Amino acid sequence: MDKKIIQANSTVTPGDSVLEIAYEFLDNFMPLEIEVSNSATLFHDEKSNSFYFNVHLKAEDIVESVDFEASLDGPDEEDDIYKLNRDIAENEVAYQLMVADAKEGRSFEDIVVEFDTSYNPSKPIKIYGGQHRIKAIQSAIEDKPETYHGFRIYLNLDRHQKVEIATVNNTSIAVSNDLLDRMREQMIGGELRDYFQKIGMLEEGQDFADKRHPVIPNVRVARTLVLNYFNGKNADSSGFHVPVVCKTGGIDEDYLKLRNKIDWDDSNFIRMGKEYSNLHRIQREKVTGRDKDSYNEYARKAISLAVASSWSYCAGLYSDDEDRLSILYGLTNDLRESEDPLNAKALSEARLKGFDPDTYRGLGARISSSELGRMLEVFQVLINKATEKKITLKMANASIRSFEAKKTAYEAEKALDKI
Repeated sequence: MDKKIIQANSTVTPGDSVLEIAYEFLDNFMPLEIEVSNSATLFHDEKSNSFYFNVHLKAEDIVESVDFEASLDGPDEEDDIYKLNRDIAENEVAYQLMVADAKEGRSFEDIVVEFDTSYNPSKPIKIYGGQHRIKAIQSAIEDKPETYHGFRIYLNLDRHQKVEIATVNNTSIAVSNDLLDRMREQMIGGELRDYFQKIGMLEEGQDFADKRHPVIPNVRVARTLVLNYFNGKNADSSGFHVPVVCKTGGIDEDYLKLRNKIDWDDSNFIRMGKEYSNLHRIQREKVTGRDKDSYNEYARKAISLAVASSWSYCAGLYSDDEDRLSILYGLTNDLRESEDPLNAKALSEARLKGFDPDTYRGLGARISSSELGRMLEVFQVLINKATEKKITLKMANASIRSFEAKKTAYEAEKALDKI
């Protein structure tokens, strides 16, 4: 008897391409709904204009067919595959409980996937939401191979539908903004990711971090680095300067406006990126390689938002002045064995006595406009004033005073202009 597809919304026609893939899925898998009634209901998601089945599949029928590398790049063999979902966190308590539940016969529901044989056809079930549940099902397969689990099987999604479905379903499980940023950036294109691979911040084939990471930058840091470089490049070097930090959880409008104008192959832009990558690498190596003051926050100081924004703004500001630029880029030169280029300990101890509260965590710890301005002033004082071209506690404290004086003068001038 032929399998039947029942349309939940009879007023919306799915089209031959969707129906062809729908029947291909039913020919390859045997949902419980087909076993019971020889029919499966095809639903229509009006928001994304996509079609999907809500069906139940046996664990043993799907564990070898799931693909954790669901991707926008699909069948294009010249592109690397970049995931639309999160990395598996097997050590987290919630995941371990999930595995234990699966071994006791827990039936998981609403695992969001796409049936797609256009790439990696041996694993046509592309996971967009529920990868931890799928991993738990795989871990329990010897104990409970015949347990049914609920799947939402999307069909024939285009690029934008893939991102929307993955975003919505990861948002529903309170996924980090870092992953949302990464998915949105993928939808725009791969230029930012490719640039960070070229400068050495990411390895070939690697994507941005989907959560806070000690080594790998996230999309917010990457966007912030790029935006501030060009903001600094287009600024008047004699003016009052404050870097910015890109928004997270979506698209930053200022970054988006800039993005289409960027020459990603510009030699100075690439040089800046490589120097920043070198700063991050050496900062990390110096801090982690010593016995004292080897804190994680010190090691990842270069990819903190405050440092990324202010350092790149400064690189842009002096992009046409090789003498000054070489001082900024030379922070990694001539270091003693235990000396880190950013002197993270000095930055953490710097403060304006009588002004900053006891809870102040030092330079580069927060991302308010004043804190970003203070951090930028460190690099400007380093370049323009400091005799020893290294960051010291004395220089950091002087930089705070210098910025606060400039800020007061700037605000006073604005107030006077309104009279």
